[in-house]
Amino acid sequence: MTDKQISASIPSVRTAVITGSANWGIAFPEDVGVAGVRVLARDLAFETPYGLTENWKLLEFDASLTVEGRAKQVLCMYSHGNPRDHIDHSCHRPAFWVLMQAGVRRVLACSTMGAVNKAIQPGDMVINADLIELTQTPYSLLEGRQRFDCSGKQLVCPHCASLLAQTARRHWPASRRIHGVEQGLVAAHAYGPRLTSPAEAMAFRSMGADVINHSIAPEATLSREIGACFTPCAFVTAGFNDYMDRNRGQLLQDDVLPSLSMIASRVALETIARFPEDEDCTCHSLKSPQPEERYARF
Repeated sequence: MTDKQISASIPSVRTAVITGSANWGIAFPEDVGVAGVRVLARDLAFETPYGLTENWKLLEFDASLTVEGRAKQVLCMYSHGNPRDHIDHSCHRPAFWVLMQAGVRRVLACSTMGAVNKAIQPGDMVINADLIELTQTPYSLLEGRQRFDCSGKQLVCPHCASLLAQTARRHWPASRRIHGVEQGLVAAHAYGPRLTSPAEAMAFRSMGADVINHSIAPEATLSREIGACFTPCAFVTAGFNDYMDRNRGQLLQDDVLPSLSMIASRVALETIARFPEDEDCTCHSLKSPQPEERYARF
């Protein structure tokens, strides 16, 4: 197998997983060791209208794991869309174009976050219900400016989020908490790689944010644009005091990621196995075509 296989055909799948900082240092899913999950292909790359998107895997979940009782395939995209050798915030656009062509209906995205709500502690899992992203995610996939409306009312799927919380409660350390989507917590988005300053953290808190995430807005917005459910699988690696202590050069807490990344990866895989393949969801109706006269007459 070569380092890069540029595929002419995109597999037809209904589920996708986006790995991220929650899985760094792990070959996902190979290192996680969930029986019944195997890699059918890796190092896949796809040509898109927006350029090449690389480092994909095609996974298969055994029938014994799925709710339908039949094997299912899942596309896995490495680390928020790549590329690995430079920063490109538009990388989600070609990645989600691939997911749209594949027919993906459910997306689970793994990441870490910082907490600006003092009640949320490092090591907690947060399944936020809403987000703040004031630029409205500039790299859109929508065909034409006036052809579709995409609702922001329900950016996180409540049904899939419930499955994630149920799965996490079987594995998450008892000393840490799981904040479910029903708590209505808000994630602010700030593009990395620079971590948020104390002033920025306070600004997001004053706007109503509970946590800060560096990848969630394009993932949630583009999931809505392709008509898919979106579920964030994320845990906290920095708390409020970590943001505010200017005498401490480091923001992230050293021990949190190594202790939880393998657990979060297992939770992600087991949750994906429980996602229904064909069941309709209210999320799928939140991308609505507009009447032709709105874009054909001017």
